[in-house]
Amino acid sequence: MTILTYSTVPGMTREQYEGTAAALTDKLKTTPGFIAHYAWEQDGGLRVVEVWESAEQHDGWFNDSVKPNLPVEVTPEKHELMNKVTP
Repeated sequence: MTILTYSTVPGMTREQYEGTAAALTDKLKTTPGFIAHYAWEQDGGLRVVEVWESAEQHDGWFNDSVKPNLPVEVTPEKHELMNKVTP
């Protein structure tokens, strides 16, 4: 089931995000199950939304590649999507 994840990373700066993104983006693009990633600054931190083919694929990526690079503990919210429309 396709999922959307939503994470808030309090205190993470744009510079910290850009450094992490530079190191991980190419790997993320080739990770099985990855569909999309969006990030923006908000409320003194960072918000990240991702879309994945399954929760298990997201969790493997997050735990192995993302979590070690975060300045605080983050637990993404996960939501099963009812529909996915792509070009």
